[in-house]
Amino acid sequence: MRIFGKNEEGVFTMRMITTITDIIVKKYIKAGYISPDNFEDTKQTIIEKYITKRERIESLYDHRAKPETYVSSVLYKMMLEILRAESSKERHFGEYEAAVIKKGQGHQTTPEEKLIIENEKKYLEKVIASFGPEAPKVRLFCKMFFRIKPTQADLEDYLKHKANEATAQLTLIEGNELDKEIFDRLCQICNSAENKSNKPDAVRMYVGKTNSRIISRLNLNRQTNYNEESLALLFDMLYTDEYT
Repeated sequence: MRIFGKNEEGVFTMRMITTITDIIVKKYIKAGYISPDNFEDTKQTIIEKYITKRERIESLYDHRAKPETYVSSVLYKMMLEILRAESSKERHFGEYEAAVIKKGQGHQTTPEEKLIIENEKKYLEKVIASFGPEAPKVRLFCKMFFRIKPTQADLEDYLKHKANEATAQLTLIEGNELDKEIFDRLCQICNSAENKSNKPDAVRMYVGKTNSRIISRLNLNRQTNYNEESLALLFDMLYTDEYT
């Protein structure tokens, strides 16, 4: 596949695109979601998706974020789309989750599917609220794990009077962070908020257990079969704007 010639570079260089894509794919290989044998194919698929949508992606760039930050967010979402597509081939989804998956794949949603998606987003909000006093921590931790930048209100809900510029800096999301970096940052935030001396591994276990609890509550007595990948997409729909 031909990418760009010397005079055909877009707003973002292909060197930037390939470098960030490389980091993202390797991260998912390390996490066990992708076989190392599929590295090149997955990387090529993401780059092809980017090229297909290049004009649209570049037209939405408003220069408020660094180029690397914006591109990382776009490519990260494309990586999630690929994971969703593979999952949907292998598993049976209920009609509710299926609507979420379709939207994540760029499917032109019907009015009925849009209503389902809005209901799923509201249901996720209710599930998070069901954690009671723990809800602010759950929301902030899950947002960061799914590479969604928490709001100032999220920080204040969890940290209370301890929310400051230093902790806000810890929540900045580039989109290409390894899980280890996210857990390290969350550990610092947690220890500040709760006056503890936890290790990052304790935070990793907490996030894993929390995701499992959310998934169980989402699927309880419903026509859904959410897993961590489709949960990430639902979080993304609830808390961020799509690039398309």
